[in-house]
Amino acid sequence: MNTRTKSFTPVAALLALLLSLVSGCAGAVPDSSKAISRGAINRGAIVPAENVRVAEYLNYYEQRFPEPTDQPLGLDVRLGNAQVPPHGGEVWMQIGLQAQRPADGQRTPLNLALVLDKSGSMGDTGKMTYLKQSLDVFLHSLRPDDIVSIVAYSDDAVVLRPTEAVGDGRWISKTIQRLEPEGWTNLHAGLMLGFQEVERHFDIRRNNRVLLLTDGRANRGETNPTRIAADALAYNEQGIYLSTIGMGVDLDDQLLSTLAHQGHGAYHFIDSYDEMDKVFRTEAEGLVEKVARDITITLESAGGELVSITGYEGQPPSRGAQVKLFDMGAGDSQVLLARFRVSSIRTPKPLAAVRLTYTDVFGQRQREISAHPLIRPGGDTAFDNLQDIEVLRNVTIADSAAALRSIDGLFEQGRYAEAWGLARQMEERLRHVAALTGDEQMVQDADLFRRYQVTLAEALGGEPEPTTYQTLPSDGRQPQRWGVAGTPTLPEVEIK
Repeated sequence: MNTRTKSFTPVAALLALLLSLVSGCAGAVPDSSKAISRGAINRGAIVPAENVRVAEYLNYYEQRFPEPTDQPLGLDVRLGNAQVPPHGGEVWMQIGLQAQRPADGQRTPLNLALVLDKSGSMGDTGKMTYLKQSLDVFLHSLRPDDIVSIVAYSDDAVVLRPTEAVGDGRWISKTIQRLEPEGWTNLHAGLMLGFQEVERHFDIRRNNRVLLLTDGRANRGETNPTRIAADALAYNEQGIYLSTIGMGVDLDDQLLSTLAHQGHGAYHFIDSYDEMDKVFRTEAEGLVEKVARDITITLESAGGELVSITGYEGQPPSRGAQVKLFDMGAGDSQVLLARFRVSSIRTPKPLAAVRLTYTDVFGQRQREISAHPLIRPGGDTAFDNLQDIEVLRNVTIADSAAALRSIDGLFEQGRYAEAWGLARQMEERLRHVAALTGDEQMVQDADLFRRYQVTLAEALGGEPEPTTYQTLPSDGRQPQRWGVAGTPTLPEVEIK
């Protein structure tokens, strides 16, 4: 397949990403799967199915859930269509979580180890230059009472500067400017040394965290991803957390994702200026507190059987399921999509009980919110279970991620025409929903699937005749946070 050189990170954008990562703040919810997929398509490559994590892919997108006012997290439950034919049908449920945005100037002092990849590949396409300039600006924005250590690794790992107070930051700038790319990638040694530096100065009153930056995969020292993750987990369980940034094509995506997830941190993949700009504009709220951890959504079926839910591995039990979600920082949002099968309905009834439980990090206590969305009997004709534009939007996004996984499987089996057709169908669906929502990101996604068709057509020796896929228009009766607003007929939700 054709491969092209990946574009890389401008300084200001990398700075913005670093600001969003260190304290588990806005942008703490991992969203790298989307950027990795986009990078592969733009290079003319096939997106590996294992790199497409549907729940993580969905978290990349802007949501417009109302911000909570009385506690750190808010729960927003919305149905695709609350009016179900008497003989039954499938009902989509969207479960949105929104974290409060940060108050100005509030954050816990840091105990931070920067673990920096200085292997030979960091000299490619100016990556080391970008890294130096961005870290220099970033670290000068830290508070004088933050404590920082700097670890670098290539063939082995070394503490360039042991932990000390930031002060005026000049010592940090001088240390980073001396970095030069060389050697191989002993990621494990660098990571362990970073954890050890934070451990030596562990303070419950500080945010104890490691930030790992790499453009490759471990090829010196301990290279087994399972062992690396297990060794990192031992420190995570002591309260030393980890965020990761991937900056190149040849990196271990699964390992970086696992490290960040178990380390209660973020994992971002950088493939372009636009990706950095997106982080800067929408996620860099400054250094603020993580607001919630140990987040769980519990679904208990009432008026229907649970068929599927994003973020749940495998087929969920029909009576309900529990889903553990990513920790959330100030301003973060997450969304789950659940699908229920309703056999019949004669009177209004709850579709399911939805319970959100989490630990309030600032208040150090457990919190709980419940909702019971209602369904009602409706007409038999032309039942559209995605009448709500917002739910339609998120289901389409999730389906586009699932399509990428399917295309990889079809391509591996030599079923190139089917793979091309699926990409074509997804492009048309995305353009249709983009027109309803006015969402520019979905237009870009449609363009991306169009570009994917070019890659897939190379395997066919040319593009086949396109097939037209019919899409159902929305009648716009429900009030929408996306697209044109209509008459209020939202599902009733009981909040406790």
